[in-house]
Amino acid sequence: MLEQSVRLRSMATKTTTVLSDMPGSATKNPHKLSDVVVKLVEQEEEIDREIDRLVNLRAEIYGVIQAVEDMDERLVLEMRYMGYHTVTEIARRMAVGERQIYRIHERGLRNVAIPSQSA
Repeated sequence: MLEQSVRLRSMATKTTTVLSDMPGSATKNPHKLSDVVVKLVEQEEEIDREIDRLVNLRAEIYGVIQAVEDMDERLVLEMRYMGYHTVTEIARRMAVGERQIYRIHERGLRNVAIPSQSA
């Protein structure tokens, strides 16, 4: 969506002058710039809505992780899903083996309480 927005913004700001002794086309769209600007605004509003949705989802995930009682499980889940760290990075930071991280991660996922979806 962001790439499409950049292309629309480029179209809206692009100005070129073609010098020719030929008469202009009668079918030229005089509202082309305004059409592009409208599409750009709509696209940016959609991007803003999606960003808001993802920020809210991230906050919800964080809350679910924080509800896990075991501190090691909570730490592994937080580093994995909030910090986007690999198992190798988590193992190094916690000074344990990767197999142990997999075990902690699995236990942590079993202890996650998934919030119910309200209609």
